[in-house]
Amino acid sequence: MDLSTAIERLRGSGERITLQRTSILRALIDAQRPVTAQEVLQRLRADGCHASLDTVYRNLSLLASTGLVNQLQLQSRASSQFEFQGDNHHHHAVCLDCGRTFCVPHCPLPRRFAAPAEDPGFHIVSHALELYGHCSGCASKNR
Repeated sequence: MDLSTAIERLRGSGERITLQRTSILRALIDAQRPVTAQEVLQRLRADGCHASLDTVYRNLSLLASTGLVNQLQLQSRASSQFEFQGDNHHHHAVCLDCGRTFCVPHCPLPRRFAAPAEDPGFHIVSHALELYGHCSGCASKNR
């Protein structure tokens, strides 16, 4: 999915299209990897777009709620990373030593989930899955 398609999807969901949102989407698409909110802010400033870190977080959160952006929690908000996913729903493996993230090329979970037994009417709208371990580089250093 390209930037113009992402903007049309955002517009279709009823959200305003602002310069900052467009710039954040462009920064995520150009990064082609998960990045932190601080890295997004640095990219925005390098492009001459003025925004605060709070504005970046607010917009990343909104973009994640639309499904255009995936948020990797990585143990804390400070270490959260964000990645443009468009229509490419996938998950990540995270190295516990160096923090690098790797895309898991497909979602290993079924498309439809059963509702929790405690609330059979619960409607699931999304999910997140992160796998933690040691990348090959860190594993070989620790041997």
